Amino acid sequence: MCGIAGAAGKNPEASIQMMLEVIKHRGPDGMGMFSLGEVTLGNVLLKITGDKSQPIHNKGALTYNGEIYNFRDIARKRDLRTDSDSEVLFGMIESNGVEAALGELDGDYSFAFASDGTIQLARDPAGVKPLYYGKSEELFAFASEKKALSAIGITEISSLRPGHMLTYCDGRLIEKKVTGFVRGERITDENLASDALFNAIEQAVKKRIYSPCAIAFSGGLDSSLIAALCPEAELYSVGMAGSHDIIQTKKAAVLLGMENKLHLQELTVDDVVTALPDVIRAIESTEPQKVSIAMPLFFASKNAHNDGLRVMLSGQGADELFAGYKRYESLVPDELENALLCDLDNIAKNNLERDDAASMANSVELRVPYLDREVVELALRIAPELKIKNGIRKHILRLAASRLLPEELALKEKKAAQYSSGIYSAIEKLARKNGFNGEHVASKYLEWIK
Repeated sequence: MCGIAGAAGKNPEASIQMMLEVIKHRGPDGMGMFSLGEVTLGNVLLKITGDKSQPIHNKGALTYNGEIYNFRDIARKRDLRTDSDSEVLFGMIESNGVEAALGELDGDYSFAFASDGTIQLARDPAGVKPLYYGKSEELFAFASEKKALSAIGITEISSLRPGHMLTYCDGRLIEKKVTGFVRGERITDENLASDALFNAIEQAVKKRIYSPCAIAFSGGLDSSLIAALCPEAELYSVGMAGSHDIIQTKKAAVLLGMENKLHLQELTVDDVVTALPDVIRAIESTEPQKVSIAMPLFFASKNAHNDGLRVMLSGQGADELFAGYKRYESLVPDELENALLCDLDNIAKNNLERDDAASMANSVELRVPYLDREVVELALRIAPELKIKNGIRKHILRLAASRLLPEELALKEKKAAQYSSGIYSAIEKLARKNGFNGEHVASKYLEWIK
């Protein structure tokens, strides 16, 4: 996991140096730059898989952020001896090109490959790893965070869409979709769907386990299933004193027999006040809902980092795949299926970019098992009637989870994260305490904080 940046045009080295300074929290273990003519790539390194410094270069150059979970299988097929997924990716691209390489990858990634004055950017199908780009009169540039591009004067910034590749050459940009999720034959049998889903999630968690490993733990269905599948992990939970999350995580940890693994931080109002500027800067938003969702993850990843952990698993994606939100309840099956597809298409913009920024502000890599390719493609096959049944949201996921979870956890109703932690309410109270009244007090207050 890293932070990446690159530029083509006038004096790109100076721009890269500035951008890497802005995102150095993403990679405290090293910083590298490499230039090919008018193109310069840069990288700040957080060592997770392998020990290969970046950018990697030969005829071309690669700067890469993410994890490729099948890189060892690919290396064996290509007779490569390496413990570095970035080195495997570089070899694949040099041999067959970017687009061909993308077809073989199982992972979460964003990267840039430069060769002969051309830069090619790519992002994983779900959009787990962010990548932004923009142009000025003198420069084309990209980076893992928008603030890096803002630092060099680029004001019109775009996010590379999940599953897309962007090619920059001679001042022109060409973007096309190159990877995505396949929708196979519909599954309507409840037992078949439940068995397949449990096995897929189990494998997805197994791929992403790292030692030592943390879990962003709310005590709900999604994070409890991950915890049950990864009992060696440490559980990190954050909420206002007396909030739903504080009560529920304590209860869930006991039910899982993992109370000795629980790291629980009960926030005070002073904690929220102190953290607000850092959270706003990390996620680059003053939207109250985004800030209140990001803050628990910001604190959880900070606590994990202070304990020496670099990888954290999250339950992100389960609601969009298995109909976890209350707004889905009133939809008929066809409407539900379309709503879920729409939310999956937008999950990167709505959730993943925020979560990545909140955790990487503390140099912690966030991994999301529910957005594993096999889990997603299986979810797309499962009939919507199995996702909400008898008014119960996430029915099929609950059925799969009941293999491991106590009934109380498997049937636990979801409460929106911004409210369950008590942070949204705390922000509103702070707004009024500081003289903000009327509508949208939280928004006005956060803009003032910014």
